Amino acid sequence: MKMYPKSDSDITSLDLSSPKLPSYYVQSPSRDSDKSSSVALTTHQTTPTESPSHPSFASRVSNNGGGGFRWKGRRKYHGGRWWPADKEDDADDGRYEDLYEDNRGVSIVTCRLILGVVATLSIFFLLCSVLFGVSQSFPPIVYIKGVNVQSFYYGEGSDSTGVPTKIMNLKCSVDITTHNPSTLFGIHVSSTAINLIYSRQFTLAIAQLKSYYQPKLSNHTSKINLVGSKVPLYGAGAELVASDHNGGVPVKLEFEIRSRANIVGNLVKSRHRKHLSCFFFISSYNTTFVKFTHKTCNS
Repeated sequence: MKMYPKSDSDITSLDLSSPKLPSYYVQSPSRDSDKSSSVALTTHQTTPTESPSHPSFASRVSNNGGGGFRWKGRRKYHGGRWWPADKEDDADDGRYEDLYEDNRGVSIVTCRLILGVVATLSIFFLLCSVLFGVSQSFPPIVYIKGVNVQSFYYGEGSDSTGVPTKIMNLKCSVDITTHNPSTLFGIHVSSTAINLIYSRQFTLAIAQLKSYYQPKLSNHTSKINLVGSKVPLYGAGAELVASDHNGGVPVKLEFEIRSRANIVGNLVKSRHRKHLSCFFFISSYNTTFVKFTHKTCNS
């Protein structure tokens, strides 16, 4: 078959009748900034919906099984186009993600748990503070009606080492009543040693209050026996005899009452102390009950 050369009009009509094949440029990244980038002219027949500017162009070509390539992994923007990121970039991104995972902070459940614990402790300490403040307003009240003198005499004698001096014998008792005014707590009551003192330096008798528990809004009376046997007076004997002849020997009853209230077990406690000093007179000529007034004892 004889081939005839195509004229210019035939070529023009062919170009107008056939669809125009678009062309685009793909610039490959180059690591050498001094060298000029190579430009390849690539021609591919596409439909209007599969133009290179379409975002899903690469995925459509790959899914349809046609020619082209498929992006794998993360992409990197370089030279005006998106390119697959290299392994080093993926490793850096992995480290950033791990760092982000490690620094996300506590979860909502943990925050709620912490807030719940803090709120509970705050309420507990507030309640303890209120109860402690209330308990401070109710110290125990101590009453001493008087001293019952059973025997009191003195005479010549000697001390435990055989030194001659005046000695004294005394036997008396005292009733100590405590009142707990608190409407919320019971108290534990104790005391220091109860001393009967003469002339600020001679202790005539010593006794001890037995500890006890006292419920709220209650009274408790303890009977204390004060006994002094063969107490040496040394140089104070003459003065004691003279005072006894002139109306009575001045003595002092001195001790301290202690109370403790356990508000919240052993965690919160309330303590009170009350020091008492009671001045009165005793006489060998009148061994009877010595009644106290409101001015007898000082606290």
